[in-house]
Amino acid sequence: MRDVVVIGGGLTGLTACCQLEKLGLRYTVIELKRCFGGSIRSASENGFIMDSSAFAFTSFADEPWLPELGLSDQLLPLSAEAFIFRNGTESLVCALASELRGGRLMRMAVSSLGRHRRRFTICLENGLMLDAGALILAVPARYAVRMLYNLAPEAAEHLQSYRYEGVWRAALGFHKRDLPASLADTEFSYLWTTDQPGRVPDRNCLLIQLAMPAPPDTPPADIIRLVAGRLGATAIPVASLAVSSPEALSIHDRDHADNMRLIRALLPAGISLVGSDFLPQPPAQPGLAQLAQRMAAGRGAAHDAARFLSGRRST
Repeated sequence: MRDVVVIGGGLTGLTACCQLEKLGLRYTVIELKRCFGGSIRSASENGFIMDSSAFAFTSFADEPWLPELGLSDQLLPLSAEAFIFRNGTESLVCALASELRGGRLMRMAVSSLGRHRRRFTICLENGLMLDAGALILAVPARYAVRMLYNLAPEAAEHLQSYRYEGVWRAALGFHKRDLPASLADTEFSYLWTTDQPGRVPDRNCLLIQLAMPAPPDTPPADIIRLVAGRLGATAIPVASLAVSSPEALSIHDRDHADNMRLIRALLPAGISLVGSDFLPQPPAQPGLAQLAQRMAAGRGAAHDAARFLSGRRST
């Protein structure tokens, strides 16, 4: 009998699973896609290592879990406030996933959540039913709405007000000679560059990671051409990657933090709602992912599940 079901195998969900391992709790993680990491993918082309989504992170070089995952030598400085992973952000996903020994259901969607006596029920879209003592929902708000519709309708109603602003995320590798001396980022949601060894073939090359608004049905090749033109490049990129991200930029209203507290108060005891959508504050800088906060939320959700289950067993 499993103690916890974790729905969502992105960074926060994987971190929650790793903490559940340390706490000795039995769990199953359910992931909609065929592999963990959510939208995080890293790709190599012509000596460039590019990321499809999260690229730059606020610095946390003193975090104790880095050596635990064998990632101490993977951090490269991007600025005084930010860093990147030498082998791409997917290296973090792989390190977290390698720690997991619990059950996993891949390419599986959850249609609804319910309750039977003292257990939560999880109805999968293929008709199977699971049960658990506690739940950790590490999914975007729009998926949580559907799952919670019957179990916690008031919380689901508040989640429906959550808004997204989809963007295209692009990574382009150039020879520096093919770029202007300075890059204007006024037309992009964010723009980061690096010439760090490991991410580029040599110091004569530059990797550019950026985001920009564009219709989601735009062909990726058109996005690459448009971006290269806006950058003022005089040649086509040596490497490129473009991915449409309909949920990339969540809109934090002025009362977002209060709304998140209300939603959590409306959830039944034993359910945690975590992930980038539910952090109380937006990133300090566009495109600078709040990795430490997301991982702390995952660990916190695991501890909350443990406390809830312990309380149940003592009654």
